[in-house]
Amino acid sequence: MLGALASKVGFSNGRAFDVDKELPDLTGKVAVVTGGNDGIGFITVRALWRKGCKVYLACRSEEKARNAIARLAKEEPGKEDQLVFLPFDLTELPSAKKAAETLQQQETRLDIVVCNAGIMAWPYELKNGVEVQFWNHLGHHALIQPLLPLLKKTAKASGPTSVRIVSVSSTAHTFSPKPDFSSLEAVNRKMASTWARYGQSKLANILFAVALQDRLKDENIRVNALHPGVINTSLMRGPLTAGLPLAQKIANATQRYFLMSPEDGAKTQIYLAASPEVDEKDYRGLYFVPIATPAKTSAYGQDKEAAEQLWQLSENIIKQLST
Repeated sequence: MLGALASKVGFSNGRAFDVDKELPDLTGKVAVVTGGNDGIGFITVRALWRKGCKVYLACRSEEKARNAIARLAKEEPGKEDQLVFLPFDLTELPSAKKAAETLQQQETRLDIVVCNAGIMAWPYELKNGVEVQFWNHLGHHALIQPLLPLLKKTAKASGPTSVRIVSVSSTAHTFSPKPDFSSLEAVNRKMASTWARYGQSKLANILFAVALQDRLKDENIRVNALHPGVINTSLMRGPLTAGLPLAQKIANATQRYFLMSPEDGAKTQIYLAASPEVDEKDYRGLYFVPIATPAKTSAYGQDKEAAEQLWQLSENIIKQLST
């Protein structure tokens, strides 16, 4: 009972999932993790790589990505050629297009995509014509769409093991007002708070997974979304204490006692990316809470009409901004 309650409020339900023991050998597989240079993205990269997977770190900062690769190379020297920096800026459509083209040119397969990158509780701003937090969804849509032929090709050749697409959302999707994806103006509208706009983007991460899985229902591809947990990372501390040095110090000193560790926070997306159980239980188009447990979203997260409206709007925005 306490575990179920903990998951509902954003903390771990205590389910045991041993990444080292429960992930299969991933030798020969190829993965992309956006935002893979830090936090739970970095831990996800490490987990897949340790199991033999070639992993692309799709990041905005080459310096941070190279530093992340160097840190991993020290842990297991001789395997660094299986870690590749892939330039990717979530808020830049040409970057998404180029990243997809690079993958298609360099790889004959793509088994796993973890859409992990994102920003949280950002002040209102239009970035390239789109509310900046909405890029948490739109940048990933722009990356995944051109990769679908490669993902489908891999799925047909991967035998019983499915290709995985993992959309990192948040329990903050419950902060979203009633979704209106009828137009870019509706998405860009000012809301009651930055958390409402963040909630809209995290709701979009869920609805994207729903709409994408519907389009891939006849493919050996499993698309799922998740809330990783309330985690002790810079993503969590930054928005809450920005401009408040004393509060930042207090947060740094105390949050490790109250929040989930990054290692636990990464477990649900690692599970969805590579656990055999996802195939065994045929998990498709679902939402998970920590650790690795299916759960219900808000009513808005179950709205298939909203999911379709979001998909069409995203396609239109990408086309409009690319011309």
